[in-house]
Formats: sequence, structure tokens, C-alpha cells
Amino acid sequence: MPRDDASATSWFVRVEGRVYGPYTPAQMHAFVKEGRVAAHSTVSQSREAGWLDARQVDQFKGWFDEARQTPAQRRPRPAPGDARTANFVVIAHLSQESEAEFAAALSEFGDTEQIGHGVWLVRAPYTAAILRNELSHALSRDDKLLVVDASRDRTAWFNLGREADQRIRELWGRPQ
Repeated sequence: MPRDDASATSWFVRVEGRVYGPYTPAQMHAFVKEGRVAAHSTVSQSREAGWLDARQVDQFKGWFDEARQTPAQRRPRPAPGDARTANFVVIAHLSQESEAEFAAALSEFGDTEQIGHGVWLVRAPYTAAILRNELSHALSRDDKLLVVDASRDRTAWFNLGREADQRIRELWGRPQ
């Protein structure tokens, strides 16, 4: 079995034309688990060339299989520090290919009610960041996700783009 340490390889990730890295295999594995690197993410061992979808790299394939397991298939994860049950609004712009997998993944986290196309209410003992990280594994390259924790006044999102990211941070961070 190949070693998964910092001496093996460095990885770079390209997002919207910007290159990030270098990262160790251990860091990349953690990014896959967190949903920060998806199967469609563009990665390379060189900053300048050799860019591939992460799903095409053998080292990543097992990590994606592990990340796609349902919560019940994984070893139990520790409850978040504020593990009280919270109410969430989950909004997802999904491709037809992603809809069924996403809905199935979402239902594993708690009580859900779809209230419109791409909009769900969820009651679960997690945080917005955990839901975002876990659900991002069911998304394709063009899918978008926004999770609003209505109980704790928190948000988490995935793949909305740099401009939307900045606008959300500014809006959510304004004093009341």
C-alpha cells in the first residue's frame, strides 16, 4: 500500500483559474473528506501543467469512495461541540444527474421536508459546515449549495463562485 505522507508528493488545486498549493497527500485526503476537493476538482502535481479531474487520479479514487459512504457506513463521527438539534434551510441548484443522490444523502442527516424545487427544511444535530461538507460529495461540477442554520444564525455554501462568496460574507457579517 502506498504511503500517504508529506514526502510522497505535493498537490496543487486549480479553482476558477487560481492555483492553490502545494498540499501534502494527507492535506488533500482531508480536503476530500471535508468536501473541499470533489471528484470534478482540477488537480496536478505541478503548478504549471498536468491538470486532471481528481477522479482521474488513482490516489484520489479511494478517498472519494470513502467520502461517498453514507454516515451509517462510516465509523461514528463525534458530535459537534454544540450538538443540539438545529433547523436548517438547504437550497441546492442541482443537475438532473445529482438530484436523486443528493436527496438520498440529505435524508440521512435527520428529518427533511422538501418545500419546493431544490429547497428543503432539515432538522438535525449537526452544523451548517458539516452538512455542507457531507452533501458536497453528492454534487457535480456545476451544482450549487447553500445551507442556512436558522437556529444558530450560520451559513455554509459550496460552489457559488468568488463574487457570491464575497457578497454572502459581507451580508452575513453586517451588524444588526
